[in-house]
Amino acid sequence: MSQFVLTDLALRRLDSLAGDLLDAKAEEDIARKRRIAIEEQIADLVPTEERGQQTVSLSGGYKLTVKRDLSYKADVEAICACAAKCCEYPPPIKSKTTHELDVAGYEWYRERYPDVFSLLAQHVEVKPKKVAITVKVPK
Repeated sequence: MSQFVLTDLALRRLDSLAGDLLDAKAEEDIARKRRIAIEEQIADLVPTEERGQQTVSLSGGYKLTVKRDLSYKADVEAICACAAKCCEYPPPIKSKTTHELDVAGYEWYRERYPDVFSLLAQHVEVKPKKVAITVKVPK
C-alpha cells in the first residue's frame, strides 16, 4: 500500500467522524438491546408451540407474528459411536459435500498462468466487500 499524508483539516474531520461513529455504534447497541427486550415481552404475551408460529391482528391493520423454533447442536462423532453400539438403524446424521472457490488457488492462477486465469475468470464474479472501519478507544 502506498504512503499517504493527511492534511490537518482531514485529520480534524476524521477525529470528528470517528467520534460520530463511536456514538452511532453505542446508539445501535442500545437500540438492539431495547428491541430484544421488547421482542421478549411480545413473546411472553403470544403463546405458541415450542416449534410453531402464531399471528395476531392488531389495530391499524398490523399483523404481529411470533415464531418459535429450536436450535440443535450435536456431537456427531459421539452419536455415530452410540448408534454403532446400541442399534441396528443408521444414526440421524446427514452427510454433505460442498464445493466452493478456493480463492488462494484462484489467485495463484492469476500470478502463474494468466492465460488459464482469464478462462476461469469468466466464471467468477468478484465485487468489493463493505469497507470495514474500526475505532479503538484509548483506555
